[in-house]
Amino acid sequence: MTKKKKSAWLENIEAILIAIVIALFIRAFIVQAFKIPSGSMLETLQIGDQILVNKFIYGVKIPFTDGKTLIPVKNPQHNDIVVFKYPEDPSKDYIKRVVAVAGDTLEIVNKKLYVNEKVVTDQPWAQYKDPRILPGQITTRDNLRKIIVPANKLFV
Repeated sequence: MTKKKKSAWLENIEAILIAIVIALFIRAFIVQAFKIPSGSMLETLQIGDQILVNKFIYGVKIPFTDGKTLIPVKNPQHNDIVVFKYPEDPSKDYIKRVVAVAGDTLEIVNKKLYVNEKVVTDQPWAQYKDPRILPGQITTRDNLRKIIVPANKLFV
């Protein structure tokens, strides 16, 4: 019995389809590229920087479920940089640094960040460059009352 050979054209189509499936799997579960659109993460990330995000580090997520975890691996820690959907516009991805995790107390007093009653001064991202202190009625940027980060939440 002789096997029919696939045509070269059919083999190429098959290889392309397999490559697409593998690429979609990698993007959905393992790694994804992002471009930094704004200066909110300066000095760490510059506007226009391109980064690859490890999507597996916090666990395997179930696609199309708003981030439900199938297999948890670890929880985000202080100083981790995380990517998440902006709650007010889920079409936008936000890239931020974890300042506090569930159960932490957090407060900002005259531009000084306190996490668990300790002032954070040893991190370049915790330094304000703008010398003005704005009133609390305008923004909580410079003064934020003490809060406790709720369970299953992060402060970024």
